[in-house]
Amino acid sequence: MVTPLALLEDIAVVSGRNGPDLTRYVLVCSALLLALGGLAWLMRRMVGVTARTKAGRRSLQVIDVLPLGGKQRVCVVRCYDRTFVLGVGEKEIGLISEIDAAISIAAAPTIPGKASFQDILARLRGGSRAERAELLS
Repeated sequence: MVTPLALLEDIAVVSGRNGPDLTRYVLVCSALLLALGGLAWLMRRMVGVTARTKAGRRSLQVIDVLPLGGKQRVCVVRCYDRTFVLGVGEKEIGLISEIDAAISIAAAPTIPGKASFQDILARLRGGSRAERAELLS
């Protein structure tokens, strides 16, 4: 069986050219690039699956992040069976609160005498200065 590279060498010898064979150079470079790309794809696939599996078994998980502006954020983090609310700045992290694991954030009951934070915020945005002062006191 005759390989394509052997045919290219024969053609170069018959034509009487001296110097490097550019066709062979381009073919070898493209084959190396394809092999490198295939290896990169295979490694990404293998490492990605492993990373996702390990992330699912971690004991520390970021549940949610709320950006506040600049480099300040509020993060909800779960560590084993405890959930924490953290204030994260550029150079510091502070504990805001610990949320009881038995209470779901979405299903937290509202107290009849107290307005929810969302209601207060909506009133503050649309109300007059006197209403804002009354809500804040």
